[in-house]
Amino acid sequence: MKKLILGAAIAAMMSGTIGSTSAHALEANFWVSKYFSQLDIVKSLELTATPEAVMPTLSKDTKIAVARLDGGRFIPTPHAETVDWKFLDKRLSANIVEMDASKYYQYIPEIPFQGQDTMNKIDEIRLAAANEGFDHVLIYGVGPDASWASFGRRALSETGLTVHEDCKSWEDAKAKALLVDSFSGEVIGAVTADDIEYNIGQLADRVGDMILDLSA
Repeated sequence: MKKLILGAAIAAMMSGTIGSTSAHALEANFWVSKYFSQLDIVKSLELTATPEAVMPTLSKDTKIAVARLDGGRFIPTPHAETVDWKFLDKRLSANIVEMDASKYYQYIPEIPFQGQDTMNKIDEIRLAAANEGFDHVLIYGVGPDASWASFGRRALSETGLTVHEDCKSWEDAKAKALLVDSFSGEVIGAVTADDIEYNIGQLADRVGDMILDLSA
């Protein structure tokens, strides 16, 4: 009923008959005034509203396992690269720990004699990290393991990970690191580096910047 009155009132206003003192005209005038006052309130709210705060992805003390790939397979972190990750751990509040090879091998399936090894090593690494209580796992590699839209010599779409289109994991680089949610398999960040002639310091620095950007 109110919608009908409001429609009639607006039509009357446009036709110039809203100045009448009849009961219907007075009621129509009331609803028109109410309608436009509500529009003013809405506009006021739109002007004063602030965007919702972006929720951080990582907690400040998140636990991150570091896993090195070579030829698509997990290997113990080379000593020279271990130094870079230890320095990064000291600079950040996040707990960055290299994945222990002995722990990793506890979770991978045993290969029967003359059997075939599993192809998806990235998922094995992710699940091992989750079982060890790590919130996230940083999977990284250099050379062929970091080139174009593949990681560990497999197409990213075949790794079991959830990768977003705007993720830097699709870029070609000499070194690349993916920050992965250990439980969901979502890639929440990626960084690349090309200055790796002597060490992976540039990659580690960029990983640190990424973690800070994603932290509370």
